[in-house]
Amino acid sequence: MKPLVAIFIGILLIISGCKKFVEIAPPETLTVTAKVYDNSATATSALTNIYAQMVQSKSNNLWPYFFPLYIGLYGDELTSYATTASIQQIYQGDLNAAGAGTNAIWSDGYNLIYQANAVIEGLQNSKSISPAIKRQLTAEAKFIRAYWHFYLTNFYGDIPIVTGTDYTVNEKAVRSPQAEVYQQIISDLQDAAGHLNPNYVSAADTTTTSDRFRPNAYAADALLARVFLYNKEYDSAEFEATKVISQTALYDTVPLNSVFLINNKEAIWQLMMPSSIAQTNNTFEGLDFVLNGAPLTNAFNSSTIGTQLMAAFEPGDLRKTGWIGSYTDNTVTPAKTYYFPYKYRQRGTTSTPQEYSVVLRLAEQYLIRAEARTELGDYTGAQADLNIIRHRAGLPNTIASDKTSLLAAILHERQVELFCEYGHRWLDLKRTGNVNTVMQQVAPQKGGTWSSDKALWPIPQTEIANDPNLTQNPGYEGGGTGS
Repeated sequence: MKPLVAIFIGILLIISGCKKFVEIAPPETLTVTAKVYDNSATATSALTNIYAQMVQSKSNNLWPYFFPLYIGLYGDELTSYATTASIQQIYQGDLNAAGAGTNAIWSDGYNLIYQANAVIEGLQNSKSISPAIKRQLTAEAKFIRAYWHFYLTNFYGDIPIVTGTDYTVNEKAVRSPQAEVYQQIISDLQDAAGHLNPNYVSAADTTTTSDRFRPNAYAADALLARVFLYNKEYDSAEFEATKVISQTALYDTVPLNSVFLINNKEAIWQLMMPSSIAQTNNTFEGLDFVLNGAPLTNAFNSSTIGTQLMAAFEPGDLRKTGWIGSYTDNTVTPAKTYYFPYKYRQRGTTSTPQEYSVVLRLAEQYLIRAEARTELGDYTGAQADLNIIRHRAGLPNTIASDKTSLLAAILHERQVELFCEYGHRWLDLKRTGNVNTVMQQVAPQKGGTWSSDKALWPIPQTEIANDPNLTQNPGYEGGGTGS
């Protein structure tokens, strides 16, 4: 992992952060020094700049948009009109380990894990920051580390667990079994949940705010509920989801047209545009998914809702009319209508901020608990949770009443509730064992082919070449594709 580590060494979080978070700019230096952790303002700046890079990374990847784009194209959510080679490879499931577009998720993910580790170590060595602020910032850094390990292991399988900044250790990293990765994620999230403020905090670290940009204790619980569900620890998944759902002073479901607004009660954790970006008030999802013309042929404004997703909605489902937009091109005969994700409606700046990217929200917690309860045999409780989400969408109570039908109903509900949000659909297909059945039907429709090896993505070939301890996923050996 030598190139990955070389990128990391000496990185300070110099990308411009959210002014609402930090009024003092981070130190303009290329070396991470103890001076950063001489006071809470610069330490907080180092931490919160990681959130800014989760919106737009230093390598210019726009993750709130690219995550749902890449994963929606790779799976069964989106149709692509792009002619860009990297997008075509993703869409057709023909990833090349030497240059896959998905390689950026690996490199940026480990970059941000490294930065979180640097914050943790810097705070450990600081003698001038108060214990309370140390606890808050360390807990946030562990939350970030857990978040990226979660996605990396779900995309790539067994992965290196990176918990420090020591170059001599990281350059020899080996892939740990996914079970061990999950234990590290769970440990980090439990530690984060135990030390984060239960309220949302401002740049002052201990002052509460209505803004939901920095994760609180319940955000850690929410991600922990997901991890336990994926790890088939259903008692724990139900417990953590209930912990979040029961915080009625903070959280509640809201009408469909409010789910993605700033600071709404359904949002558990949101990301905002860094202030250095011109479209600072709204989201990349709105900017790059919403069509005001026929789809383009580059990576942006080039995808539409796939036929599988369009067909998944039940008659009368308000999400189909409320969260899917349309553009009709009358310049062709016959006129052609394109449907696109419309959860975020603002394509650019507005006079005041209206939307921010929602990373975690309450509806997922109800669906997590419904699934956990089903696995535990509480079918009545599962139905109640499922019906909360269905009723908001204008649908009647579920008719599912046994384990098999309830699990199918929950998987369907997750498909139409969480589409184009941070990879839920793709990860659901994988963890429920449905990915091969679905993709064998979908891949040929996209001009590709499917094999079970493609459920995992290739480790970037540059990492394989520079770390003799790092092995490649099956099907991609020698830098080729998973075909």
